[in-house]
Amino acid sequence: MSGGLAAAGRRIADDWLSSEGENWSFVAKTLLAAFMALWIAFRLGFDSPSSAMVSVFIVAFPHSGAVLEKSVYRILGTLVGSVAALALAGLFDGQPVLMLISLALWVGVCTSGATLYRDSRSYAFVLSGYTACIIGLPALNHPLAIFNLAVTRVSEISLGILCCALVNDFILPKRQAEIVVRTVRARYQGFVLLCQQALAQKLDKATLEATQLRFAADIAALEAGRAAAFFEAGSVRARSNQLHAFNATFMAALTTFHTLHRQMQRLRADAASPLPALLYPLFGQAAAALELDEGPARTAQEAGETLRKLEAMRPALARALETARETLLAMPHDEMRRIEFDTAAELLLRFVDEMLTFTAVYHGLRQRTPLQVEALAYSPRTPSAIALASGGRAALTLLTLSLAWYWLAWPSALGAVLLATIFCGLASSSPRPTLMVRQIMIGFAVGTPLAYVCAFMLLNQAEGFPQLVLAMAPFLALGCYLKCLPKTAGIGSGIVLLMAQAVNPENMMRYDVAGFFNDGIARLLGLALAALFFVLVLPEHTMGSRRHIAAVLWREARATCRAALPHLKQRFGNRVRDLMNQLNAAPGPRDDPARQATVSQAITLLELGLAIVDLRELAAEAHASARRALLDAVAALDRYFAAPDETALRAALAALRGGGPVIRERLAVALPDEAARLKRMLATLHLIHTSLLDALPQPDTGDKHAA
Repeated sequence: MSGGLAAAGRRIADDWLSSEGENWSFVAKTLLAAFMALWIAFRLGFDSPSSAMVSVFIVAFPHSGAVLEKSVYRILGTLVGSVAALALAGLFDGQPVLMLISLALWVGVCTSGATLYRDSRSYAFVLSGYTACIIGLPALNHPLAIFNLAVTRVSEISLGILCCALVNDFILPKRQAEIVVRTVRARYQGFVLLCQQALAQKLDKATLEATQLRFAADIAALEAGRAAAFFEAGSVRARSNQLHAFNATFMAALTTFHTLHRQMQRLRADAASPLPALLYPLFGQAAAALELDEGPARTAQEAGETLRKLEAMRPALARALETARETLLAMPHDEMRRIEFDTAAELLLRFVDEMLTFTAVYHGLRQRTPLQVEALAYSPRTPSAIALASGGRAALTLLTLSLAWYWLAWPSALGAVLLATIFCGLASSSPRPTLMVRQIMIGFAVGTPLAYVCAFMLLNQAEGFPQLVLAMAPFLALGCYLKCLPKTAGIGSGIVLLMAQAVNPENMMRYDVAGFFNDGIARLLGLALAALFFVLVLPEHTMGSRRHIAAVLWREARATCRAALPHLKQRFGNRVRDLMNQLNAAPGPRDDPARQATVSQAITLLELGLAIVDLRELAAEAHASARRALLDAVAALDRYFAAPDETALRAALAALRGGGPVIRERLAVALPDEAARLKRMLATLHLIHTSLLDALPQPDTGDKHAA
């Protein structure tokens, strides 16, 4: 009995440590770093010690890699913004209106960059914008003070960053690399399970599309985790290229798998077809080979044995497909059945090849024996129209409010201008900008009475730094804890930021009740104005806008017909996956028909684009007659993607069908190596043709196959 109680107690303790324990560890480390920065700022006599504390709260994250990553880009953005403020002050000395206009343009450019690049560079861009405002606006009528303001700002922020980085890296550190390793393992296991279910005919179209969206989010999350873990001293930094390869080979296998699954659905839809009976046992053979042992592989030999089993299955599968093809040819059949079979066989073999590469990369990561795969880094990119709109909105916000502030006699209005500008920039990269600003605003509203109690009822009785810590710590701990919880993270951030700014601990404290409430009203007004500008100025131009994503998808598909071939397949795959991730992050119901239609369109255009790249690569090595036929088909597809109407569709389908006879004529006299390429051309032509007919909204042309 006592042993059972002890085991239950250990389980409860472990559960607490893995959930609430981690949260309170984050709270304790954040408060330690914040008060350390504040104490050092006091000792060094900084003008605004609370700025060092604010920097700690901004860069604080549970994992040390994320802290170091954000710290580096915060310093970089602060330096660039400080230089910009000094340069603008020198150019427009004594011309406040021109200075405000130039600051607005600078903020607009930086916000556009922050919205366009949604990775770690985004934070550096937005910091560069609003740092110039924080330094430049207070010195608008005192240009000689701007250098001191810039030096002070850089010093205070650097101190806060240094304290936070040291505490998180040396006291109970939580490594980002551990999350990356778990993500890689979960991705591999989840994909293998998905493939098994699909090849065993247990997966429907809706489930597969939802899985595609989830995997698109996973790809972005893994890249973000890899970028953060790169700043940690550990194995992830050395294996950064391998993680790029893992993402790239996964996306290639996932796309081919989805295309294969859709081909299986087409075969199953034809009850009279003999193809399902011929092919489904072979799909089952491939599924059985994917039943990999996911126990801990202790040696490279164990992982090698798994790969050898897969490699042995591939030639056996190829022989079985050839036998099935001979069986089909011996039956009464029409040309369409043979083409359908060849297309499915080509997709199945391609999927097995790509799964072999993906598995080899995965086991290379686990065993630290990398497989050399050339891969591009996954780079998120927001549609340019949304980025430009975000920059214009931020510039208009700053220009409008700063001009109003300049001619007002309300000293606290500067705080409203700065907060509106800061959060217009920060929220521009969010799919729910008004929700983000609203959460911060709630945090400020909750934090204002807490700051009043702290400043005017506790701190005014405190003597010395220890009592200051005791007075502020409970309120800051509440905000830090709320920041740990996903649903209240914005509220928690608002509380800690408001507490640091409103209490404003200094060596010589000043207690001004009227100023406190004036500044509090100005802060809430600034946040309200930021939300208002998101509602009034181009509200449909936010990250995840379905209309903009749909338009970019067509442009990206057209680029596969004309862009340079080196690395085109990876660039296109990365781009479409990123657009799908943006669509997945956008607000709105998941079962919205328009959203589901855009998801289906994205998946179809992804298949078409990659098939077109294959076609262009095959054309580069083809005989002149076959090359001309393939390039004519690509040109017709280019025109269709540029203007997807019925006329362009009919022309594209006709060009695809026209390539079939030319390639079959060449196939009759081709040698074995060339014949294999020609068969792949026919299968690719047919795949593009059926994808256009089956998945895109267009009229029935009456034609069933291209090859």
